[in-house]
Amino acid sequence: MKRLLFVFLIGLQPLVARSKFLTDSIDDVVIRGEGTDAPIILQGRPPRTLVWVTVPEAWNWMSNFGGMGGEAGEGWYGFSWPGGAAINNFYLWNSYFVIGAKVKGLPYATIHDYVSPEWGPSVSPPISAAPGKSVYDVVSAWDDFKSNPNNSSGRHLGVKVLVRSLSWPHEPYNDFIAYEFYIIFFKDSCDIPGVGDQLDSVFIGMWYDCDVSGYDATNNHIDDLVGYMGWTNKEWDNPNFKYLWDNMDMVTHFSKDTFIPEPDGISDHYFIWGDEEDEKIVNPAHAIEITQAGNTYTGYLIPYGMSYIYDGDDPMVPGDDTGEGGGSAGYMGGAFIYAPPSPSDSIFVDGGDTFRIVRPWGHQWWNWESDPSIDRDVYAYLVGRHPATAPYRYAPHPRDFGAKEFDYRFFTTAGPYTLKDRDTLKFVWVVPVGQGLHGGLDEKWNRGWQRGMLHNLEWAFKAYYSGDPGDPAHPTPPVFDPSKDTHWKIKVPPPTPLLKYTAAPGKVTLLWNAAAESYKDPLKGRPDFVGYILYRALFEPRDFDTLAVLVKQNGTIQRTFVDTTAKIGYPYYYVVTAFDEDTLESAKTNYRKTPEGVPEPIVIPSVTSNELDKVYVVPNPFKGSAKWSATELHNKIEFRNLPGSCVIFILTFSGKLVKKIVHSSGTGSAYWDLLNENGIKVSSGVYYYKVVTPDGKEKFGKFIILD
Repeated sequence: MKRLLFVFLIGLQPLVARSKFLTDSIDDVVIRGEGTDAPIILQGRPPRTLVWVTVPEAWNWMSNFGGMGGEAGEGWYGFSWPGGAAINNFYLWNSYFVIGAKVKGLPYATIHDYVSPEWGPSVSPPISAAPGKSVYDVVSAWDDFKSNPNNSSGRHLGVKVLVRSLSWPHEPYNDFIAYEFYIIFFKDSCDIPGVGDQLDSVFIGMWYDCDVSGYDATNNHIDDLVGYMGWTNKEWDNPNFKYLWDNMDMVTHFSKDTFIPEPDGISDHYFIWGDEEDEKIVNPAHAIEITQAGNTYTGYLIPYGMSYIYDGDDPMVPGDDTGEGGGSAGYMGGAFIYAPPSPSDSIFVDGGDTFRIVRPWGHQWWNWESDPSIDRDVYAYLVGRHPATAPYRYAPHPRDFGAKEFDYRFFTTAGPYTLKDRDTLKFVWVVPVGQGLHGGLDEKWNRGWQRGMLHNLEWAFKAYYSGDPGDPAHPTPPVFDPSKDTHWKIKVPPPTPLLKYTAAPGKVTLLWNAAAESYKDPLKGRPDFVGYILYRALFEPRDFDTLAVLVKQNGTIQRTFVDTTAKIGYPYYYVVTAFDEDTLESAKTNYRKTPEGVPEPIVIPSVTSNELDKVYVVPNPFKGSAKWSATELHNKIEFRNLPGSCVIFILTFSGKLVKKIVHSSGTGSAYWDLLNENGIKVSSGVYYYKVVTPDGKEKFGKFIILD
């Protein structure tokens, strides 16, 4: 398969990389219908581009070609949660944005697919990343104009999609990423025979291929299950359903992100809006009295409307490995919290006021053996009438459908709509990840109590309607221009400082800029900066320890710091955050990274030179096998220039002991067969080694295994 020149933006730093599933660079083309009444002729299209999103707790990427994250077999972040862990604990393998419509009764669908992506990167606006509505907005655009070479002639829908992804670093908004979609139809850019002045029976779909999760090094893709929480048009009112069903009531959700496993008289498919002080009710006349666990509230019952995937029990592994001992305990899902009015919604008009509950048109799923590959099948899933899941628009839980754990995708759809020439459809899509559905104690990653996926979706609703006159029962659309939009007005911390640090014998010197000090709080309209917090972490960029707190005094504050407490030869990460009057703190993301965005530790060199400085590893990196003679291939690495007597400690990226080698042969070489202390071959990754001599001298180094 051909390969494409592929551009990454790390923050605002471009670099070149390659992807195995993209086509060749695109020649100059003529693009029409770029959003003005008169066609604009532009030469060429931009390259397919990714922007890393590492501000929230779930690390991901955003593109300008229809993809919204995923590990994709490339080692990329894909809703990697927790972000910064030594293991890329991705929950998402790939994601695909889909639009379908009918012209002259025939279905057409445009999709980003990892085999044959059909969307083309738009010239305007160029993909960019900066603070905007959130701490970190990524703005991009893709289209299916007739000038798009990725789709076939006679199949271009003439649709352009503007996208803004939004993310935050601080609690409780850092376990979801939100997306605003603005979909515009340009008739003069559509080449489907017989198209009129509008597209009819328009549906959009969010196709997510989740593999839960990267922590599972065996079969993380074939032991998953898929579910849905929300209104089902009574399709799940079935006494034979045992896993998910209508009116299911097994959990009591309280405010402040807590729950108890007891019924409360409210279907688990709904949450209460109005049981917390920050959940405003636009029209109290439309609210109802809701009693839960002895408490009565005036509010609404809002369906979650969320598809999700989670780890099940791998039938190939003895015992029950659901959640992989806590390493894959998260649930990942997606839901529309705003969509244009559709026949699926609950709507009634009260005088001049409209009560409307947004509900997805359908929830579908399939496994990797039956990915739809033609427009007819894709459109059938969009409208919830595919033979594989018939007669359900809301496909039941796999076990209620007679299926078992496997490699599933979920497909959440909205529609049907009519899209006229130059008109725009607006959507807000939210992807949360959480500790199970309802929350739990994270003992694997040592983060304490974590909110559940459903809690994090509720926080997304709160974030969207903060500052806006609407509420979930009186939904209001987003506005693309941040200066004109009233949504997402949550308290925001100052920006993360630009940090640089260098190591010298006995010390690490940190230096950062003053951008946070003059940053105006968007709600207060003035700077509310208070000070900086300096952190240091060992082995991996998480679980940071506080080094110092610096507070602005008499209008001045220092922007440099020297750490003299770090140990020689150990890998460290440093961050400096800014905090404000509300104790909101910027993201811990300014540690050193490689040009590809990979976390890069800093190591204090030895104070004095000695023979240990000459120790090194070959081959580095190790790639499957090493040739030690003209005829011999072995799975082993060699430590060279060793002292005659020493101990070698081999450690994982997170600092756990893998192997201890006692070297006493008197030679300068020692070999390691890539087996750990239990005789099991180690996996690919970054490893550290520490050489310790009898008199206590140490040498610390790093090597990579690519097997």
